[in-house]
Amino acid sequence: MDSSSVAIGLAFGGIASCVAECCTIPIDVVKTRLQLQGELGATRAYTGVFDAVRTMARKEGIKALFGGLSPALLRQATYGSMRYGLYTPMKTLLGIPPDMPKDQMPLTLKVVAGAGAGALSSAICNPADLIKVRMQAAGMAGDAVKTRYTSLLHAFTHIIRNEGVLALWSGVGPTCARATVLAAAELPAYDELKYFIQKHRLLGSHSDNGLPLHAVTATGAGFVSALASSPFDVAKSRMLNQPRDPATGKGKLYKSMIDCFIKSVKAEGVLCLWNGFWPNFARIGPRVIIIFIVMEQLKKRFDPEPIDDEPE
Repeated sequence: MDSSSVAIGLAFGGIASCVAECCTIPIDVVKTRLQLQGELGATRAYTGVFDAVRTMARKEGIKALFGGLSPALLRQATYGSMRYGLYTPMKTLLGIPPDMPKDQMPLTLKVVAGAGAGALSSAICNPADLIKVRMQAAGMAGDAVKTRYTSLLHAFTHIIRNEGVLALWSGVGPTCARATVLAAAELPAYDELKYFIQKHRLLGSHSDNGLPLHAVTATGAGFVSALASSPFDVAKSRMLNQPRDPATGKGKLYKSMIDCFIKSVKAEGVLCLWNGFWPNFARIGPRVIIIFIVMEQLKKRFDPEPIDDEPE
């Protein structure tokens, strides 16, 4: 994941994230709908992943599966760019230069670097994430936000006019928490798994720096990050989707991320924190694979000083 400059890392991260988003947006929409259904004891709209797809296609049309694509691409062009592009600079700030041998890099510092990159990028890009969730939830039976946004610009102006500018950063706490946990798990896991497989040649001749290695490593990293971040992802979706009091700017359902956890578990049981886990993993797995494959290919073709991180 290391590049020869911060600008190149940001560009590669943004391009790869947008490509992955276009490929996985239907899974993301289904995941969001499953996370929101049954909220605080409300009637559940879907029995599972396939029922959600069938119901949405029948009642709202295939287009509903691509809800929120515009803000999703905006989010990936900014958040995705910074999350992956800032990982190497964060490691450097913590005393890990890009040319340090992989077996000498402390795992704890890589976790901190990933967490820092995820937290910073998600805080800045929260408005795009909020609009994406709301556009994906629109049309869902019993959804908290009834407004159907016709475009990205309409969503921005409608939210600012009716709820205030600060509403664009509602749910920033769980958004940052989720992004911090996700990046802290995904980025170091990819680093560590890739090095471990290469060092011990667990894939035989496929342990070289190619497609099979990237696919296996990214799948493992995706599962770890999905498992760790799912509770924060559920809380984030629910807090971003909740209606807000225009006078105070406060959410009408949850006061904080902790309040969301408590109320959700009390009303639905602890497993609700992993609502939509499989579509979440089904999205994260392919997304991570696509992102790292695209980034690796971009590095090989366009980075003037590619860094070879394969073990001796």
